[in-house]
Amino acid sequence: GVSLLDAERAEFEVVDVVGRAAPAIPRRDARLPLDGTLLARVVTDGVPLRVDDLRRDPRAAGSRAAFAASGYRAVALVPLATGGAVFGAVTLASARPAAFDDADLEAIAEIARPLAASIERRRFSDESRRRARETKALLEAGRAVTASLDVGRTIRVILEEARAVLGVDSCSVSTIDPLTNDLVLVASLDIAPEMTSTVRLHHGEGIAGLAVQAGRPMQSRDTWADARVRFPELQRESGFRSMLSVPLRRGERMIGAISVFRRDVHDFSAHEEELLVALADQAAIALEHARLYAELEGMVVDRTRELDAQRRFVEVVLETLPLGVFVLDAELNIVRVNRAGARALGCEPDTRGSLRRLLPDGSAAAVLAFVREAFGTRRIGSLEAEIVVAGDVKIFRLAAAPVEPMGDGGTHAVLLVEDVTGAKQLERQMLLMERLTTAGRLAAGVAHELNNPLATIAGCAESLQGRLAEAGAARAGELDDFARYLRLIEQEAYRCKEITGSLLQFVRDPGSRRSSIDVNAVVMRTVELLSHQSRFADRRVVTELAPGLSPVAANEGQLQQVCLGLASNALEAMEGRGTLSIRSRVVRGEVEIEFADEGPGIPQENLSRIFDPFFTTKPPGQGTGLGLAIAQGIVTEHGGRIEVASRPGEGSVFRVVLPR
Repeated sequence: GVSLLDAERAEFEVVDVVGRAAPAIPRRDARLPLDGTLLARVVTDGVPLRVDDLRRDPRAAGSRAAFAASGYRAVALVPLATGGAVFGAVTLASARPAAFDDADLEAIAEIARPLAASIERRRFSDESRRRARETKALLEAGRAVTASLDVGRTIRVILEEARAVLGVDSCSVSTIDPLTNDLVLVASLDIAPEMTSTVRLHHGEGIAGLAVQAGRPMQSRDTWADARVRFPELQRESGFRSMLSVPLRRGERMIGAISVFRRDVHDFSAHEEELLVALADQAAIALEHARLYAELEGMVVDRTRELDAQRRFVEVVLETLPLGVFVLDAELNIVRVNRAGARALGCEPDTRGSLRRLLPDGSAAAVLAFVREAFGTRRIGSLEAEIVVAGDVKIFRLAAAPVEPMGDGGTHAVLLVEDVTGAKQLERQMLLMERLTTAGRLAAGVAHELNNPLATIAGCAESLQGRLAEAGAARAGELDDFARYLRLIEQEAYRCKEITGSLLQFVRDPGSRRSSIDVNAVVMRTVELLSHQSRFADRRVVTELAPGLSPVAANEGQLQQVCLGLASNALEAMEGRGTLSIRSRVVRGEVEIEFADEGPGIPQENLSRIFDPFFTTKPPGQGTGLGLAIAQGIVTEHGGRIEVASRPGEGSVFRVVLPR
């Protein structure tokens, strides 16, 4: 066997016993006294010990009683030690006298050295976890006991487990009488069942009553001398000298107490309290087991009714959702679809089979790849796709979310389908409205610019008409300057055409098609449009464009709108003279278009709101508050972003960053 020293309690704990053992031989987990025993001698001396005959060797006097009825005659003990500190011993016993010699001791010592190192590491590096595992093992054993429907038998098994694990002499369980609140003895290993109900404790009375009242373990080291103990005569008659009581609880509610008794004066350790608490939990479960079992059928009925109600509720919610919901398995087969989903993709609510059958060839590949990606990455994703349904092209916003594996181990995903065709049309209308608003502001400047060339054209035309009226054969030579006037008319007419063409090109709906765009060309067209604005005559626009800039995939009209809006805002912000610098460059693989003005800057409290729809600091009638919001939406749709840096009094910098 292997025994370890419990320094806190000055005794040995038997941790393992192998081989034939008579009833008198200590079992595993038993406690052995330290004083006067062979184990004590080995621990004190720190050297191996051999006793050839337990009956005759005087050194075995303290241990003789333990082996008297066992038939063992010879023992060999080897200390377990590390670093010079002895903490246990390995014991070999034989029924044959002189069964061991020095060679046996040396062989045992060879085994004991690595065993001691292993035990020491285990004891000192993982003591708390060892105790937790032991408590858990007891807890699991107690839970297994609750399988019995016989509460009396279950409680008795728990009491026997407590006596065996804690090494006590007796155990009992008391429960609270709900009518009187008294603590009534219901089971004991030593009191006859017909006598148990006669033992009653009022609330807070006795060690067990105090434990229930305090909601924590209570103990008495010597019940014969402890005034708190109720029924002291019963303690003396039974010979029990010390006791430990732990409350039984279900949640925060106390329902009774479990008590253990010893026949000696004893201080129960914290570890013993923990073990009894674990057993108390199981006793509490056992006491309520009958009641729970009686209620179980009703609970099952109630729960089934609740689940049916929840299922119906989920059905109602699913069917009333304005979003289409498709539940798909790993092969992208439709497991379930709600009515909105059936309407969206033009199928029946009971449609099953492959999702591919509902998708036209033009959009099937992208949608299926999108859902497969959600399965593969186990992440929620979103996608906008054009899908032809019943001959109409519709725009859908799709969201795919993987579902945790179900009980059958299957993997599923939920595909949400939202028809955003109307919203997209409204968005395009708002985009066009903002373009028309900007065009209106441009038109005022264009009208002023057209006045000069039109005045020239009108003057030349009037002069030519006068000349023709006065012309005659005699004065034919005076018509020689007709060619010069005609050239002026032609030049000024083309100038007007150029101005109005730029304006019309900007106003025209840009659509949604993207192509390879020269960013520098877009910037220069923006500057050209702004050059016709007389209201910006006192402000300069300078460009610093990187030569050979890589083209970007973008919608030219939308990008033109972003640039014109940011440039116009910057010029308007500079109420007096100032310079707007427009730069283009490539930074970390991205194309940047920067608009830096010398205006008053943006107050810090407004900086976080400038992209909010309808937020504007302009006077009423001079701004819609949609320009920056729409610009940000356009850039975001292109996979880019707009960065802003501004300080009051130092101007502002708006930077459009686009992927190459």
